[in-house]
Amino acid sequence: MARRGRIAILDDEPDWVDAVHEYLIDLGYDVDRLGAAWELEPYLARERPDLLILDLGLPGESGIDILIRTDLASDIAVLVLTGNPDPIDRVLGLELGADDYVQKPVELRELAARVAGILQRRLGRRRNLVVFETASVDLVAARVLKADGSTERLSAGEVALIRAFADSPGKVLTREEIMERAPAEDEEAFDRAIDSRIARLRRKLDTEAIRTVRGHGYVFDLPSHGGGAQAVAPDAHEPL
Repeated sequence: MARRGRIAILDDEPDWVDAVHEYLIDLGYDVDRLGAAWELEPYLARERPDLLILDLGLPGESGIDILIRTDLASDIAVLVLTGNPDPIDRVLGLELGADDYVQKPVELRELAARVAGILQRRLGRRRNLVVFETASVDLVAARVLKADGSTERLSAGEVALIRAFADSPGKVLTREEIMERAPAEDEEAFDRAIDSRIARLRRKLDTEAIRTVRGHGYVFDLPSHGGGAQAVAPDAHEPL
């Protein structure tokens, strides 16, 4: 898998950092872990991450102190974390140049979405997510991101199927069109094999958004309201 960018995590909670590290690695990022504020400058002398995930509540020199002292956010994308429900920390972080913030505890799926959004907005990195009822699909990483924080790999054929529907929301695609856009990976190259492929994909995504149009083909329903499934275009700039 092509790497999608380098992310550094500066946080003193090792169990949480381990979980985030594993999750982001799984999505195709290079991830470095830092456990204390003093590690940051030596690290930056040898590496240049695309994004720093910075805990504002570090012992000793806080994340706020680091942002004030280093003017870090002028050079590197920064996502700040805070366990403080009072808005003062996140307001200060944003005023000091941070690109976004999350409050702990945060779901890994939300954190990954915010990371992708920052890299897309600041660096022009491709953000290619398709959001279903209970899961999201990261087409670049070829992964299903589930609500419980777990991920599941998608095959090349499954990615091609999802991309075909996401590229044409609301349009009925015939079996022939689907076969052309998402060829079978095995010997099941006849049109009725599409039915079983889509049935398996629906089960994996736990979705009803890919709907059968009897006698015609399939359509990906894309509601205009906040619920249900939605495709996120690669050039989307909406705040999370």
